[in-house]
Amino acid sequence: MTVKHKIQRTIGSARQKFGSATGNRRLQVQGMAQRHGAQAREAAHDLRVKARSAVREAQVRWRSNGPSDPS
Repeated sequence: MTVKHKIQRTIGSARQKFGSATGNRRLQVQGMAQRHGAQAREAAHDLRVKARSAVREAQVRWRSNGPSDPS
């Protein structure tokens, strides 16, 4: 999770709450969309980090064991 995504999520939440408090449905929906978009980007970022970590771990294991000799 990056700081950029946290900021976008917070701004979206604030816009949604402000829209709800003022009765501005458009602002409320825009805030909700911004918040959900930031959450989706956070999840994608976390998934990329975990995938890279898993690939690196597999590479290290493969290099330490070496290729298996079938004969």
